Amino acid sequence: MSKAKFFFLPLLGLAALLAGCGPSITNLTSNPVPQNPSGIYEISMSVDNMDNSLVKGSFKPYVVIDGEARPMQQSDIGKDIYKYNFAMPEGRNAARYYFILDYQTDFKGDLKDKQAQSGKVYTLALTNRYVITLEAYRGPVGSSIPVVGRGFSKSDKVVIGGFEAETTYYSPTSLSFVVPPLPAGDTYRVEISTGSGLLSVGNFQVDPAKLSVSHSSLSLSSGQREVLVVKIDFAAPQGGLPIDVTTDIPQSVVMPEVAIPAGAMSVSVPIEGGMPGSGSLFVSAPGFSEVRIPVNVVGVYIQERSVDVIQPSGDQVIVEEAEVIQID
Repeated sequence: MSKAKFFFLPLLGLAALLAGCGPSITNLTSNPVPQNPSGIYEISMSVDNMDNSLVKGSFKPYVVIDGEARPMQQSDIGKDIYKYNFAMPEGRNAARYYFILDYQTDFKGDLKDKQAQSGKVYTLALTNRYVITLEAYRGPVGSSIPVVGRGFSKSDKVVIGGFEAETTYYSPTSLSFVVPPLPAGDTYRVEISTGSGLLSVGNFQVDPAKLSVSHSSLSLSSGQREVLVVKIDFAAPQGGLPIDVTTDIPQSVVMPEVAIPAGAMSVSVPIEGGMPGSGSLFVSAPGFSEVRIPVNVVGVYIQERSVDVIQPSGDQVIVEEAEVIQID
């Protein structure tokens, strides 16, 4: 009895596996779909053949809308992709649908008619909000990029690479955004955040912007301070713009961590000379090209001496003089 059970259970598993094999249906229809003047919208799906017993050419795909099965046609896009042009009834802005696929299998001469259905009911929703185009598909940090479309509102915000950009609303068909300080050289997804979700815009490549600095080189004495001003061409975003100042002679240069405050366009960086040495400062920020500033720090010591001075009154006064001598 135990042997029979051991043999029968694998057969059950194999039968279930064979029953589960068959074509799978994938919905390729966009949602939501922008309204168009003709009122006709394409519904499409693809069929993946995972069963060698399927009879080639036996596929009969249908889309069921409002309870009516409508035959689909072969698409020009590719093999086993099917489409149906649906005329949305006047006064409606949505329709629910699912797919049916009639097909045949041939297992060792045993020809059978079978049917597969999509795993869920889908919704074709129309929208009067859509983006026609970005007027530029690449640009540096801080540049203003116009967006043209339909149905924009004052509360819409452009999101690029998951970062909410400074957005300006002009009209229901036009707005713009400022490229935020994202790492340059990469391409980011652009979307519009609306009250009902995210509206896809396209892709945008961030090019490096240029930092302006007040000094092309620095020469300091030990203990001497100098102020380096870093500028950008646009107002820093909310949260500020961190400025990274590093050096290859850390024992010779002392400087704090700084950031351009939100809404500002510059920041002052105090630089103090330390031990004598020569090297460079490197100034950078997210999305900006690095600026290299040569720096030289020299040492000093103070030599003091006393001098007797006889005043006209005859009183003797000792005056201490200090002489600063520079050490290269």
